[in-house]
Amino acid sequence: MPEVRHVREELWDEHTKEFRLRSLPTVPDVELPILRDDLSVSPGGSTVIGSVTVPPGTVLRVTYLKYLTSDPRGALFSIAQNGSAVDYPYLPSAGETIVKEGVDNPVYVLEGTVEVYLNAVFGAVSPGTVYGLVLHGYYSRQEELGGVT
Repeated sequence: MPEVRHVREELWDEHTKEFRLRSLPTVPDVELPILRDDLSVSPGGSTVIGSVTVPPGTVLRVTYLKYLTSDPRGALFSIAQNGSAVDYPYLPSAGETIVKEGVDNPVYVLEGTVEVYLNAVFGAVSPGTVYGLVLHGYYSRQEELGGVT
């Protein structure tokens, strides 16, 4: 009788500093869709428009990010983890931007409490103007994460 072997490839994960299976998940663990048209923010201010808490001992590997606005002046969002800014997605005018990466090379690797802010740097934000952000990601175990890359 022939011998049957199953091989599951592992790769070194620079973010979690451990080997993990190369298998690709088919459904994101986290889907954070935000679409707001009821915001009122004074010039120079900011407001939280969405958040997600990453379970202890894991990191969130963000593989899809889409941000949009109907404001002709554009929009400046900020993504923060545990109170510290990680990135400032920016739109120079009305429209949308999509950033798509894979599990092996994620857009962000985040841990703890992740909050998404809308910053009113181009003047006041008033109700009726649409702002949105969509984030998809997968959880990975965390042995030791020295910093977000």
